[in-house]
Amino acid sequence: MPTLTINGNKYTPELVLFDVDGTLVDDTHRYSSLGKARYNAFKNHASEKAAEEWARLAGVNPTDWTIDPLGPISKAPRRDDLAIAAGALYLEGYHWYDARALAEKIYESADIEQKKSFKPKLYDGTFEKLVELKKAGFKLGITTNGVTKITEEMLVCLGLGTVFSVVVGADLVDRSKPDPDMILLACEKMNVKPKEAVYFGDQYTDMAAANDAGAFSVGVRNLDLAEKGAKETISLVKDIVAG
Repeated sequence: MPTLTINGNKYTPELVLFDVDGTLVDDTHRYSSLGKARYNAFKNHASEKAAEEWARLAGVNPTDWTIDPLGPISKAPRRDDLAIAAGALYLEGYHWYDARALAEKIYESADIEQKKSFKPKLYDGTFEKLVELKKAGFKLGITTNGVTKITEEMLVCLGLGTVFSVVVGADLVDRSKPDPDMILLACEKMNVKPKEAVYFGDQYTDMAAANDAGAFSVGVRNLDLAEKGAKETISLVKDIVAG
């Protein structure tokens, strides 16, 4: 069985799971790009006033496209995010079901635009490390509050389409992180016991989800996660040693 070394400590997990944004992918510009795409889609399909109301609720600053890192656009699963978008449209006078349908149309339009105009970027050394882990014999997987299909498309764009054996987004479970459902489902799909899995994430919600699932939690890019339940912390994914 291949060995994973973290901070000099050796582990032998059967399944290595990762969060995406802020762990593998540099989310600094991704959410800024997404905020701009959704704002413009709101203007095109509804009104500028509705776009401004949505931006305020979602944590987007339309003057410079900065994002609140703790706001819904960067933290909420899509179902919650869509409810916020529908709420902004409801305040503009749309009936709720019409608002919900239009919100979905707006987000789908923004997804298409962002796909054309923005290319995601992995943190330094991440691509090489993931390929190394795969070649070493580890089963790799993704669990994210993002949408499964969109995440899979992004992985293909990053050249990682064949590296991960399982991808579980918030749309496949009833409860998203910090609840453990996604990690439990990923383990079930891979026929691996949660205690035989390790999960890398950059937020305390990732650590809570891993710990509640019974998996081994590792904080990435945020050493303070040791105080939030992380069993290990590292600066970047490239700091993992395989073998």
